[in-house]
Amino acid sequence: MAFKINKKVMNMAYGLGAAVVIIGALMKIIHKDLGPLTGSMLLTIGLVTEALIFALSAFDTPDEEYKWERAFPVLTDPDALSPTGSDSPSVSAPEEIQKKYNEQIKKATDHMKSINDVYKSQLETASQQAEINMSSMENATKVQEQMESLASNLSSLNGIYGGMLSAMKTKN
Repeated sequence: MAFKINKKVMNMAYGLGAAVVIIGALMKIIHKDLGPLTGSMLLTIGLVTEALIFALSAFDTPDEEYKWERAFPVLTDPDALSPTGSDSPSVSAPEEIQKKYNEQIKKATDHMKSINDVYKSQLETASQQAEINMSSMENATKVQEQMESLASNLSSLNGIYGGMLSAMKTKN
């Protein structure tokens, strides 16, 4: 007694039945009524609707079966995995894949190691550059102090020589 029910109609019935169940449960939880419709009544209507839909779907004919044996020949022929035929899958394929994976991981590790070495080198260079900058700043401060001292000494020498020149001019 198999009959075909339109999938769109069944999907709509599932959705509407579930919506009524959800609204009924919500109304029951918050203790509200929608006119003569109580939460218990809506919950009952929704669950009965879902039960009827499930009962109807039990008589629905199943969809066409997939031909799994085409994708997995071992389902029909247990000897399909033997490496005798050129078209049959190789048993050693997982080992080869694992070997390639391990090689890729080793290469990635080596690359990461070289990147880490470059990073360490840059960090050391930056540290040395910071020390040089600090030393340059200290030297610049010392030069500025010495220039101020030199300017002060030059100013006092100018005063002394100026006084000497004045004294020499008055004697002549």
